[in-house]
Amino acid sequence: MMPTDTTTPGTMAALVAARRAADDSVYLLLNPLADCAPEHGLSLASLTKVLGADALTTVSRPDLAHSPKACPVLVRLAGCADVPAPELMELAQRLAQADAARRRRYVCGCLLSPLDGQTLADHVAARCMDFSADSPRGMSPWFEPLRLELLAASIHAETLGPLMWPIRTWLLPTSWGSLAMVNGFQRSTGIDVGIGTTSATMTGPAAGAALQPSIQLPALARQTQRDAPLIAQLLSAWRRSLQLPLSYAPGRWQGPSLLPPQAAAQAFRWIRQARQAGLSDTRDIIVLALHQAAIHPRLLDYEPLRLALARAAPGGASTVLAAYGDHAWHRIATHLDQVGSPP
Repeated sequence: MMPTDTTTPGTMAALVAARRAADDSVYLLLNPLADCAPEHGLSLASLTKVLGADALTTVSRPDLAHSPKACPVLVRLAGCADVPAPELMELAQRLAQADAARRRRYVCGCLLSPLDGQTLADHVAARCMDFSADSPRGMSPWFEPLRLELLAASIHAETLGPLMWPIRTWLLPTSWGSLAMVNGFQRSTGIDVGIGTTSATMTGPAAGAALQPSIQLPALARQTQRDAPLIAQLLSAWRRSLQLPLSYAPGRWQGPSLLPPQAAAQAFRWIRQARQAGLSDTRDIIVLALHQAAIHPRLLDYEPLRLALARAAPGGASTVLAAYGDHAWHRIATHLDQVGSPP
């Protein structure tokens, strides 16, 4: 997967002010399938009271047409001539951070776009089909933070930017607990695109209608959408593992964020590596990845271990890994550091 930048510094409000164009409205995208207490300031009921019903627009997910109350909701915090309420921006950032360890996240992002609410909602809904792992018949809730993070890591900005447009900027709550930026652009305008804190100026022929049919995602991007549930499961296990007492865990994350930057992309790499080594059982893939996270990210480069895992029956990876004590893991990790990454 392509590397993405790590952390976008600053508060959500400051980032909005820095990225917003004169004709942009400011929106929150909220997921009613996630938990939000009715009395919370960002509940749909509270926002309706504060902003009015006209500020809320349902995003009609193709798979939830029968249940509109379960569909995502775009909330217009400020029109093009208005400033979003600071207290709502602060609430959104706090809730996005608090939700980082939950299976479903209520705050999917803060969006800047010149579109009106209904047109933007239609754009987000249409991309559910375009960004599907099984397009053209499938659908993907790509707006969920984990899925969009994976798309941004697996599709070059030159490709993703026009597909995001006319969303100028999507402030994305990440798997490691901070905010990143995914930027849309029209090729003919030469505006900045990228994710995180760096970007590249793009120019080129005219492109970028709001809805672009017959989008063909790269195979890697389709696989991220297919594997998103497993990646979420692995990330959850990874977070829990950080609370466990381990006698030997030189690779364990000890930084200030919930998980290391690019955690979702790293989880996807480990899943692919495990499959390439012959593992298919979910339990085996996860337990191996947790050992890679704690001991060394390239454990599969150690051939005796890789062969032992390949010979094990489905569900047997735990037994194979348990046969190695702390001294053996230290020796393996030292060896891998000495030989370095393969060319």
